[in-house]
Amino acid sequence: MTRLGYCTDGPDMALLTAVFTPFDEAGGLALDIVAKQADALVAWGSPAAFVGGTAGEGASMSTAERMALVERWCEVAAGRLDVLVHVGHASVIEAGRLAAHAESLGVKAISAVAPYFHRPNTVAALVDACAAIADAAPTLPFTYYHIPSATGVNLRASDVLLAARERIPTFAGVKFAHNDMVDLQRCLHLAGEEQEIYVGVANLALAAWQWGARAAIGSVYNFAGPLFRQMLDHAAGGDLAAAQRLQLQAQQVIEIAGRYGGELAGFKALGSLFAVDCGPCRQPLVSPGSHELAGLRAEVTRLGFGDEIH
Repeated sequence: MTRLGYCTDGPDMALLTAVFTPFDEAGGLALDIVAKQADALVAWGSPAAFVGGTAGEGASMSTAERMALVERWCEVAAGRLDVLVHVGHASVIEAGRLAAHAESLGVKAISAVAPYFHRPNTVAALVDACAAIADAAPTLPFTYYHIPSATGVNLRASDVLLAARERIPTFAGVKFAHNDMVDLQRCLHLAGEEQEIYVGVANLALAAWQWGARAAIGSVYNFAGPLFRQMLDHAAGGDLAAAQRLQLQAQQVIEIAGRYGGELAGFKALGSLFAVDCGPCRQPLVSPGSHELAGLRAEVTRLGFGDEIH
């Protein structure tokens, strides 16, 4: 049985942060920023950094860049944060190289999306691809990152879970970044004590908590970790009405961010305003300019966002 240990029997939900990758204005890696990111996560209590995923723009980076980024995170997180590494790639071979490199650094676990250009069209084909990646790092727990909106692979995560735990010795669970609440509930039921399910859609955090989810991985925690921490503390303490008010506020902030270059560009901009400035997104994404940043700040401030942070 392989578990990462973030899900507990108690009421708490662990909030793991899918960290942004810092870039300079020329589009190069700005690895000096990573230490500031780690400090910010430790300050509000995130137990882990999920590196190189969707928020980290891993698909827009070279393999060498992704390796250098993980190396830096391992340096600054040592003894303070766990490092989980997304190694997913359009190429299963490159994903395996990233997995082996992560294992050599002693990270906590690896995760991978489905191959997203030539896509698997059956559960068996997807699990075979995941097995090849996991086999490249045989000592590390492996989680399947389910995000069909990005990969175009619409196979049910619950079916992947059932097949993967029979096929992959190190299979640890699923990062579920999809709005299909029925499939999420099925995953939570099937996981039992063997695997862990990580909620990957922040708008569903409170609902998933009520259904028994006890861990989440998301990019919104880069700048709104304290808000979600308060929300879940209210829920665990029995004040569901207060928790619902904060979930609604978070949802409104997320919707506003999406109007400023799309969700990722908007989230990274909010990070620059309320947390750690990680620079612009890489092409083809377009980051908000200074005028748009001012508008974004004004809109979310009117909602009272930021009061939990300072």
